[in-house]
Amino acid sequence: METELKLLLDPAHTRDLIRHPLLARHALAKPRTKDQTGVYFDTAEHDFRNNDAGLRVRRTGDEFIQTLKAGGGVSGGLHQRNEWESQVPGEAPDLAVLHEMVPPGTPWRDEILSPQAAERIRPIFATHIKRMLWDLKLDDGSEVEFVLDQGTVEHGQRNVAVCEIELELKSGSPLALFDFALALMRDIPLRIGIQSKAQRGYTLYHQAARGEGPVASTAEKAKPLHLSKKMGLEQAFGAIVGNCIGQIQANDIADGGDAQDIERLHQMRVGVRRLRSAFTLFRDVIALPQELAGEFEWLSERIGAARDWDVLAGSTLDALPQDKTGAINLKSVREAARRQAEAMHKGAVQAVASTRYTALVLQFGRWMLGAQWRATMDAAQLEQLSQPLSRFAREMLRHDEKRMKKRGRKMEEDPRARHRTRIAAKKMRYDTEFFQALYGEKSSRPYLKALSRLQDQLGAQNDISVADGLLEELQKKHPALAASIAYARGFLAAQADDGEEKTRRLWKKWKAQELPR
Repeated sequence: METELKLLLDPAHTRDLIRHPLLARHALAKPRTKDQTGVYFDTAEHDFRNNDAGLRVRRTGDEFIQTLKAGGGVSGGLHQRNEWESQVPGEAPDLAVLHEMVPPGTPWRDEILSPQAAERIRPIFATHIKRMLWDLKLDDGSEVEFVLDQGTVEHGQRNVAVCEIELELKSGSPLALFDFALALMRDIPLRIGIQSKAQRGYTLYHQAARGEGPVASTAEKAKPLHLSKKMGLEQAFGAIVGNCIGQIQANDIADGGDAQDIERLHQMRVGVRRLRSAFTLFRDVIALPQELAGEFEWLSERIGAARDWDVLAGSTLDALPQDKTGAINLKSVREAARRQAEAMHKGAVQAVASTRYTALVLQFGRWMLGAQWRATMDAAQLEQLSQPLSRFAREMLRHDEKRMKKRGRKMEEDPRARHRTRIAAKKMRYDTEFFQALYGEKSSRPYLKALSRLQDQLGAQNDISVADGLLEELQKKHPALAASIAYARGFLAAQADDGEEKTRRLWKKWKAQELPR
């Protein structure tokens, strides 16, 4: 299993990095320099990619090494993947050799390393990298290979620059990787690197295949979450938080893809919201440190503000009628909102690309990996971590439902109560989805369906309320559009009134459902 931390570096800071005292202090010898060319292979149907695997032959001097990486994942910036390597005589991979190296029973051995696959593989893209490598021994005794890679990933006439750091653990504790990276960041601006060279290469490959066609969104929804009733609370906490972090990182708006991909930003925001809901769900058992909670709140605000403007400039204003008179110019309102949305989106990307965000990811990754919540627990609290998940899940869902019903009693006459009900519905939806695997689809689907429809309706009404405030803000920046913006606000207010009956109907349908069992 390969364990490495990947960080991105601005080329302007490479000289400062090479001369940094931390490297001089921990290096066992002077750095080695290698010129490497790598060719990545796959079938026309992308069998390797579809099985979460990558196949590469790398040339260094006169030596050729084939590498198969498969499975694993990324959490807190830490990449952990199965890896098998062997020497080959030339640029072509030898799948028969890899087939013998991969353990029986793994999906990759039989599905992508067969003789039939060997006949169908072909080069997909290449890398040209100048590598500087230091062997480090850290203060805790951990041995780390520190790599600076500079070069390009290439497919045909397309290429993307690479300037990244890899800290690969050779022996010792993976926590040492986080500590070293955080110490280095005090002087060198770094940011989290989620995409591997292989992922960048496949992106180039798909861009070439698409040509000048429209750019498809690369947004990803949360992956299915697998829990069991026999799980302890600590294990379930790790699985749920890991699932949320996976959604956030898969939609990192600063690492690859279209910088104005609004669906990608939306899914990253959903991931952050789900994560914060998970923290609240487990807070009486595992409490997130206040400094980390504050940083996640900062991130949520930066992404959330951009998402609010995306919604206004998109679906909300698109629902307004077309201009009918010269005095009302909704086209200009839409254009002004779109420009503001783009500016807010850019600000969100800058926040995610910042060293502040990188530090948050590294600090949180270290907290999770080291199970640092255990350090301040007594024996009774530690015993609570292993209590069965089934009882905890039932108690939490009952608590969510009770709170939501209490808040919803005054929903119709009190806007603040409606807002609080919407928040309670959103949290209950996330919590129910977290625990859905415990109850099965048949038991949970009717309840989740009714809850989701209600929460979506409350969300739509909240979008109108948020839109009113944003339009008021837009009017201050564009006084010439005052009449048109006033018309838009009036139209949206009427829509909100029209949605009251639908909200009442969906509220009754949800109340009639029983909690999943």
